[in-house]
Amino acid sequence: MSAGGRLSTLARTRITYTGEPYQFALETLKGTHDLPPLPDVTGEQALLESQVMANLSDGGTWSAHPVGISGVRLSWDNPIMVHLDSHVELSRGENYPVAWHAGDRLLPYVGGGGEVGGVAGLRIAAIRGNDLHLTLASADSRLILRGITGTRWSDYLDERRRDLAVGHAAPLWDSPELTDFEWQDKQSYPRTRGAEEDVAPLGSGLLRRVALFHTSNSAYSSRSWTTGSDWIFELDTRRDVRLDHDTLLGKLPAPVWGLPLRVVEHHCTCDDPPLTSDRYMRQCTYELVHDDVPGCALQFRFRWGPAVYGKDARRQLERLGSDLGWLNRVLPRNILGSARGVIA
Repeated sequence: MSAGGRLSTLARTRITYTGEPYQFALETLKGTHDLPPLPDVTGEQALLESQVMANLSDGGTWSAHPVGISGVRLSWDNPIMVHLDSHVELSRGENYPVAWHAGDRLLPYVGGGGEVGGVAGLRIAAIRGNDLHLTLASADSRLILRGITGTRWSDYLDERRRDLAVGHAAPLWDSPELTDFEWQDKQSYPRTRGAEEDVAPLGSGLLRRVALFHTSNSAYSSRSWTTGSDWIFELDTRRDVRLDHDTLLGKLPAPVWGLPLRVVEHHCTCDDPPLTSDRYMRQCTYELVHDDVPGCALQFRFRWGPAVYGKDARRQLERLGSDLGWLNRVLPRNILGSARGVIA
């Protein structure tokens, strides 16, 4: 294979992990030489990225892509850039800009009772056009949230400050150092904060491979949460779609491209006898451990059955601009169901 053909193949593989434009992936790979084709990070940078992944992937909303992220852009000499979708649809049916939703979940504030919301220590380093540059207080870290064209972060911040004031709360993201409220929060929940640091390499690695949740499994709905040092993902596949967990489980720990993960336990129900009722669900559960972080684990719960989270999921995702090819794969049209206003 020619050098150009090899680079093209590498670029297309990288895109399945990152969601980058082809030309960007190709040009980035040209400059890596002997470096890994998909870079990872450690320390405070990994913690920052992990916190973003954790707070944007916990479900409760619909967006064009899982987690509300259309892709990331990675290079060795620039901060990670996280491309946000346009809007999310909240559980009550309202559309809300993903950029605003991300700010709500991430930027720290103190409530009237002294409790800290958002990510303690997260700070705004800069606003440049559609880009919100984030860092951690007193740390050399940087992450860029890129909103869609026309995103006005300054308008959002003004509105957010007004909303907090109405609720007798106050923003903390303007302080260059950790505030007393944030110090107290860290001291009050040492196990929680310690667990966040433990899972940072995993969370950062997942964010840098976030496109896999769109390109490499059959789920139309993805949610995650952490319990101590365990990161749990629940992925739903509709019952008239073939459950595919092997693609994701093959790519995420793959040599060169993936993370140092290995399956230590699993329970697969794919070959079990047919269910006696369409009301029931099956679940294939896989436990993976991170070889570089003792005690850090990742669990996937691949669920297969009726559409639990919203029977009109396809219509919601169509309204939000999901890719038609992806929709036809994970939520194919059900003519009989559509006639009744039901997808599954």
